[in-house]
Amino acid sequence: MEENFLDDTFLARWISGDLSAKELEAFKKSSDYHKFNKINEGALKLKIPEYNKEVAFCELQQRLEQEKADKEVGKRIPTWVYSVAASVLIAFGLFYFLNLQSHYQTGFGEQLAVMLPDNSKVQLNANSQIDFNPKGWKSNKEVKLVGEAFFDVEKGGAFKVLTDIGTVEVLGTEFNVIARQNFFEVQCYQGRVEVNSLNTKEGTLLTEGKAFRIVNGVVEKWTFTNKKSSWLLGESTFRNTPLYQVIIALKNQFNVTFNTSKIDTNKKFTGGFTHKNLKLALITVFETMNITYTIKDENKIILVNKDSKN
Repeated sequence: MEENFLDDTFLARWISGDLSAKELEAFKKSSDYHKFNKINEGALKLKIPEYNKEVAFCELQQRLEQEKADKEVGKRIPTWVYSVAASVLIAFGLFYFLNLQSHYQTGFGEQLAVMLPDNSKVQLNANSQIDFNPKGWKSNKEVKLVGEAFFDVEKGGAFKVLTDIGTVEVLGTEFNVIARQNFFEVQCYQGRVEVNSLNTKEGTLLTEGKAFRIVNGVVEKWTFTNKKSSWLLGESTFRNTPLYQVIIALKNQFNVTFNTSKIDTNKKFTGGFTHKNLKLALITVFETMNITYTIKDENKIILVNKDSKN
């Protein structure tokens, strides 16, 4: 291997993409380039696993040890190469072992029950996800949510639910949160929660039967009487909700796509649909909105206003 590749800063500049085109070309032509590339690729793979980062770390160490023991390699890899690899592994390993996140995610039509470190329960609706740090829970009681989830908080438990639009601070309660792009909704079923968002100067306190929503920056509040989120019982319900949010819910439950170019998706919908039958769900939603639907290729649905001339 050529002398200039042994410079202390060379590998760091290569990994960060700071080599000149001439340096990179010369490096790629060197006999040991592929060995360094394997080490770098192995380290990068540590970012991918969501559940078993410890396993991935051990597997990568084993692969590197196998490389070291391989007697068929024409030119033996210098020992300092393994020192570099070890440094990379330690850096990545310390980061992940100190910042392990538990990640849970559902697919189309799926629900998932998750237990938090304080024994609070989270029920994820379809196409939703949560992240939290179980090892650091005592000092960082936060749950990151994307999608929809119902929280049943253990008495005496306290933590925050973080979303891109707002934060929910909870203490011994039951509540439902929806967090999607430009849409944030919280319904309190028991106890009380405090909702904070970028759209409100002060926090909003919700008690049993109170709801809070932000749609495209507009704040809405209302009351309700049901004791549980309907989706836990196999039916999604909506109150004065933009149709595009109802369509997202249909997509999540039935894994279908919609052509909405010929309808107004900002119209408000009040009602619900079953999770058990797609055609019945489509009829329930779109008949009341004066919209016809056509199913193509089993999972493609075209929506058209009934009074449309086209």
